[in-house]
Amino acid sequence: MVIADRFKSRPGAETVRLPSGGEMTLAVEHAAAILVNEQTAFRVVCTPELLPQLALGRLLTEGWITCADEVEQIAVCAEGLKVSVHLTHPLETAAAAGQEVPSCCTDNLTVASPVKLRPLAPVPQREIPDEWVETLAAAMGDELPLYRATHAVHSCFVLRDGKILYQCEDLGRHNALDKAVGCALAEGVQLGECVLYTSGRVPVDMVRKAIRAGVPALVSKTMPTVQSLELAEAYGLKLLIRKKKSFHAAAKKVRECSG
Repeated sequence: MVIADRFKSRPGAETVRLPSGGEMTLAVEHAAAILVNEQTAFRVVCTPELLPQLALGRLLTEGWITCADEVEQIAVCAEGLKVSVHLTHPLETAAAAGQEVPSCCTDNLTVASPVKLRPLAPVPQREIPDEWVETLAAAMGDELPLYRATHAVHSCFVLRDGKILYQCEDLGRHNALDKAVGCALAEGVQLGECVLYTSGRVPVDMVRKAIRAGVPALVSKTMPTVQSLELAEAYGLKLLIRKKKSFHAAAKKVRECSG
C-alpha cells in the first residue's frame, strides 16, 4: 500500500478572539470527501490530521474491506479536501443504490451507492489482564493535548501487550476510532492482538466497528445499550469499563430492575 499525503497534518485547534473580548482555544472542523475507486463514498467532518489513516480505518470498520492488503494506494490532495483510495479490486454494489446514510458523529455521511458490505465475523478470544485496563484508564485520565486545549474532542487508544501504540483524537468518536484502527493497519499491526479504548458512548455502531476491526475487546468509561451488549456477545467481543467491571454484570442488573 502506498500513501501519498500532500496535506499532512494541520493544527486541530486555533486560538480565536471572542466577540465579548478575550481569547479561547477552539477545535477546528475540517471537511473532506473520501473516494473509493474514484467514487465518492464518505463525507467526513474531522480534525485536520491523519486523513489517510481515517480513510483506511473507516473502510475496514464499515465493512468495505477486510484487510489493508486490499488497498493499493491512498492519496490526499494538498488542500486535504479529497482522500482518494484505490483498491486492488472493484467493489460489489448492493441492490439498493444512491443512499445517504447519516452518522450521529458530526456531519459524517456515507454517500456512495451502497456496496455489498463484508459480513461480521467472530473476533479472536483473548484474556484481558486488569493491568491493561488500568493502563488505558490512566492514559485517558491524563488527557490528550487537543482535549486539554479545547475540551471538545474524543479520544481512542490502541493497546497491545500492555503498551499503548496509538493515541488519536477527533471531533467525533467514530473518527477517533477509525484513525486509531487506520494507524494500526498502515503499520501492519495485528488488530487481533490489540484492545481499543474509546472515550465516547458505546451504542451498536461503535460495537460493530470494533467487531469489524477484529479486536478482542473494547474498553470505555461509559455504559453500553442493551442492543450493543447483545451484539458484542453474539460475536465474542469483550466490553469492559475502566473500573474493571464487565458490562455483562451491569446489563444483567439493569434487566433485573426493569423486569
